[in-house]
Formats: sequence, structure tokens, C-alpha cells
Amino acid sequence: MSAVKPSNKAIVFFDGDCGLCSVSVRFLIKRDSRQHLYFAPLQGVTAQAILPQQYRESLRTMVYQRVSTDGQTTLLVRSEAVLLALIDTGSAWRYLAQIARLLPLSLRDWGYDRIADNRKIFFKAAACKLPSRAEHARILP
Repeated sequence: MSAVKPSNKAIVFFDGDCGLCSVSVRFLIKRDSRQHLYFAPLQGVTAQAILPQQYRESLRTMVYQRVSTDGQTTLLVRSEAVLLALIDTGSAWRYLAQIARLLPLSLRDWGYDRIADNRKIFFKAAACKLPSRAEHARILP
């Protein structure tokens, strides 16, 4: 795993000790055929180098550093991070994500928070599968 320049990479930051987060990362990698997205644990050195402290402290929050066509980066959190990462995979799932974005942000984030609060009950970190060689190349330290 090597560090990438934060200015030109779309990075999904996730709780590295969360089984649901690990499953979500593998789901996104599998659907991101253009290999646009990179992934980094919130507890890792990439997150420490890029993210402000308030984003790193809440391990229950997915953070997505999105890069626009003009090179500007935006940090998105919670449901907006999940949905825009799905849209950016370019897969058929982008259509469902676009429909979900029609719901009010407060309602989407309420649902996100309910799942985040219970993620470690249903998805144990010990059950995480090791990443394949292709997946490993897209996971930053």
C-alpha cells in the first residue's frame, strides 16, 4: 500500500475495525470497474494526513473525499458519502443512489445513523475477509 496524492484521488474513508464497513468497501470495489475509488481506514495514516480531526474522531461516519472534474475536493459524510460513492462507481447502482438522494438529507442521515449505531452487533470485525490482491492495491494505509 502506498500513499496517493489527495488532490487527485477519490477516497472513501471507513472504520477499519467494522465488519459492515469492510463489506461495504468490497461492494464498492467490485462495482467500481473504472477503478476510480480508493479506500482508507479512518484510523490510518492517509486519513491522518488528509482529514481534519473532527472527521477522524467519529468512526461511525463514512467520509468520502470527492474530486470534481476541475480538481476541487469536497468532503462528504454519512448518507451523502455512501450515495455519491455509489454514483461515482458508474455501475447500475448509481440509479438507485440517485433515487435515494431525492429523500430529505435528514431522513437519509437518520437511517444511516440507525445502521451505524448497530453495525458492530450484526457485522463482527473478526468475520472480515482479507482483501484480494486487486482490492489491496486500492486500499491505502
